[in-house]
Amino acid sequence: MMPTFNNKTVFITGGSRGIGKAIALNFAKNGANVVINYCSNIDAAEQVVRDIESTGSKALAVKGDISSKESVQKMRDMALAVFDTIDILVNNAGINKDNSFLEMTEDEWDRVIAINLKGPFLCSQVFGRLMVDQGRGKIINISAVTGVQARLGAPNYCTSKAGLNMLTKCTAIELAPTVQVNGIGVGFIESTLVREVFSQEQLDAVNEATPLRRMGTKDEIAELVMYLASSGSNFMTGQTIALDGGKILT
Repeated sequence: MMPTFNNKTVFITGGSRGIGKAIALNFAKNGANVVINYCSNIDAAEQVVRDIESTGSKALAVKGDISSKESVQKMRDMALAVFDTIDILVNNAGINKDNSFLEMTEDEWDRVIAINLKGPFLCSQVFGRLMVDQGRGKIINISAVTGVQARLGAPNYCTSKAGLNMLTKCTAIELAPTVQVNGIGVGFIESTLVREVFSQEQLDAVNEATPLRRMGTKDEIAELVMYLASSGSNFMTGQTIALDGGKILT
């Protein structure tokens, strides 16, 4: 049975497309108020808001750069001006700028670390303080199996996700006992982004090496996020769960 989130508000970074959009719609269908952060595509963000409102839930889209503390604080204030609390934070936003280690530019390194690691740090700090003050909260970090398994051409991305896994552990200790912090180590997911980065031949090889012989779906990630946001995970904190079809085992 899917948990309900009536009278709860969730803040989702990178919520205007892909995995973030799927998470937002899943929360909305289960009664939550939803705040989605976006960086540039206002049309996509406004469409997600309309989709959420069509379910009967309330929604707000806020533009902001998660790698700027001032921007994160402004987004928090905008959300609190509409909703009384932020009960759940989903650090979903992420980018990749693949290149070989020896050819990777400083900008490619800095930008990925800024969005994939500094962003969750700042959001968790700003919203975590709010959650501690209100005496409850859940933080869910969308990581990747590349946080524990290296991938050619992605030293920036892999390092950012490894750092995010440790951030999950550290914040879980510091925000306990009132706030639970957990993560999801995502494997290959059927998405436009994955199709842009990897060839069909590469994806076929990955599927062959995966015990479940397929990629995951955005909805499967959203459902696990829902569990981690629910009371069913109240005795779990500091964990990053691999959702990868068993690929990490091979």
